Amino acid sequence: MRGRSVWQDGRRAWNRLNGWHQRSPGATPGHPDTGEAALRALQDIHAARSLLEIAEINAVRTARAHGHSWSEIAATLHITRQTAWEKWRDLDSCNPAE
Repeated sequence: MRGRSVWQDGRRAWNRLNGWHQRSPGATPGHPDTGEAALRALQDIHAARSLLEIAEINAVRTARAHGHSWSEIAATLHITRQTAWEKWRDLDSCNPAE
């Protein structure tokens, strides 16, 4: 839709997911207990995940540009340094092409 931000759409998707972290629909907050509602939630999860991946890549790129190590980035994300490096090494402009 013209004039709408993808990020705003993602925030709306995130808000609609409230309650889906609960296993039981009757929990507080709960979620609708229908197959159609579950499919809509999966669409919202995909939208939010896609935006989070973009934000993560931009944050990693910025952290590296400001001198932060792969170890620091990995610790912040609760992953190993090796995993971080393997995932984002091509973002590092100092890394020679392989």
